[in-house]
Amino acid sequence: MGEQGTGESFSGKLVLDAGALIALERGDRRVRALIKRKGISGQVMVPTSALAQVWRGGPRSAELALLIKLGHVDALDENRAKDIGVRLAARGASDVTDGHVVCCAIESRATVATSDPTDINALTGPAEHLSLIAV
Repeated sequence: MGEQGTGESFSGKLVLDAGALIALERGDRRVRALIKRKGISGQVMVPTSALAQVWRGGPRSAELALLIKLGHVDALDENRAKDIGVRLAARGASDVTDGHVVCCAIESRATVATSDPTDINALTGPAEHLSLIAV
């Protein structure tokens, strides 16, 4: 199950859910600080499903466009879709984006910046460790 932190000190990669991306667009200083620490080294991951929920183009998405250039975008390809589907079925859930975020984080041993730690935790198996930062 996931453990929630403040983001003050963590190592490794950072996966951003749609809520974290929205917070970035709104100028949230804490999210910007997290990204600044990890983005420069290419350790920020954005699942394409979260990107699709948030992206609107134009000036509003300028900061997000820069982030995806510096980080890694995890594609929702056939294999990833199957992994997400299995995870959702095992937990009686249906949110593809949350499933995508969790699959990315578990696979890369990353911390998740999320606006909804309860939903992310619900998709984590009992033997899986996932660190969360609520934004």
